[in-house]
Amino acid sequence: MTPFRTTLLLAIIFVVLGVYVYTIEVPTMKQDVLQETEARRLLPFDYRDVTHLAYTTRTERILMNRDERNRWRIIEPVEARGDARAIESVLRALEIGKISRVIQRKGQEQEATAEQYGLRSPYVIIDLTTPEYTESLALGHTGPLSSTLYAQRRSDQNVLLTTLMVEDFRAKTLGTFRLKDVLFFDGTRAERIQLQTTGQTITLQRGAGFHGPVSEWNFTSPVNAPADKTAVGILLMTLEDLKATGFIDSQAEKEALLMKLEAPYLTATVHTKQRGHHVAFFKPVDPSEEAYAVTTSNDPIYRIPAHVLQDLPRETFHLQDKRLFGMEMREVALLTVTINDSQYTLIQQHEEWYLEGKEAESIDQQQVTLFVSRVVDLPAELPVSATNDEPDQYGLTSPTIEIAGIDQKGRPRGRLALGMREKGLVYATGAGLPGIYQVRSLILGQVPTPGTLLRQ
Repeated sequence: MTPFRTTLLLAIIFVVLGVYVYTIEVPTMKQDVLQETEARRLLPFDYRDVTHLAYTTRTERILMNRDERNRWRIIEPVEARGDARAIESVLRALEIGKISRVIQRKGQEQEATAEQYGLRSPYVIIDLTTPEYTESLALGHTGPLSSTLYAQRRSDQNVLLTTLMVEDFRAKTLGTFRLKDVLFFDGTRAERIQLQTTGQTITLQRGAGFHGPVSEWNFTSPVNAPADKTAVGILLMTLEDLKATGFIDSQAEKEALLMKLEAPYLTATVHTKQRGHHVAFFKPVDPSEEAYAVTTSNDPIYRIPAHVLQDLPRETFHLQDKRLFGMEMREVALLTVTINDSQYTLIQQHEEWYLEGKEAESIDQQQVTLFVSRVVDLPAELPVSATNDEPDQYGLTSPTIEIAGIDQKGRPRGRLALGMREKGLVYATGAGLPGIYQVRSLILGQVPTPGTLLRQ
């Protein structure tokens, strides 16, 4: 046989062997792996197919259903919204869990009994229903490793050592699976907010832009003034993220509690395009207890942390735009600074600053811009008086520093007066807010002199 024929024969043999391996052996191996993987699965279905779940412990039985919109609801022992994240974490743990070893098969006579593995009186029984399957899983003692559990399926009665972790199932109660959100709205879609206290009603309206609501908010009651969009945003996040720490469900218990509570500490209503979302906050009956939130008569009374009440704004000042000067930087044409008996004026033209009387000289633009931004953005820290009466008491009749702003149309609009200093704060008045306030005294050392502004 010639070398060529030998090579050709070997090539044909290799091709035949390759075809055999890829058409017969590989599929068989894949099927064996698939069968082995399926055999190790605790559940023969995807956790997302579960529509009914019963979680039974030694103290309670919790029944939960999932509707066609994938929303979970608790059916027993109370009717309530279910926490999808908490419920599905249990279901995912069951799907991830695998069978490490079959300890006892149905009908086998072995020394190991269900009682030895904590399965005669399991601490948890989980019943699962899908459109095609029904399965029940009992969980017993921890296995040789902390990351293992003994379990028993109702479908085959086998005692199994599994890779389930006890932390995923222990100490689960009705409160674990219950949705703890108090309000259900999207803060980015809020259009109007109403706050009611015993003394006043505060109403805020979101500004409207060409493409819909914008981030700016304004007061419509009790004053017409711009609101602090950051403070309003924090309020919306506080309400949207409000979580209950407990629930009072029975009508008798709710009525008994309401008899003990004082008038609402604060009532808030957030209006979206669809509807209003209402909640009333109540102080604790006892200072050491939790506070309460009430939404509707059909919902439970929610227990909430008492510190939440401290973060809720009850005064107009807390939500107002607290900048005292009353102008934006881009609006300032002339800024006159008076320090005791000396005075100078800064001029803004085409976003460049000049010192009046020395327009030909170059000044430090970065330093001027920083100073002007500090002036226009200076916020009030504490309210002192709602009126400007008795300015002498606060050193504001003859201010230490007075800054005035004129806009592009020659109108005097901005003003900031700084008076007496006290404990890291300084008394101030401004065109942006009526009344007398305290601001941080750092501003006193941040006002430059004309000499420091000129480039050397």
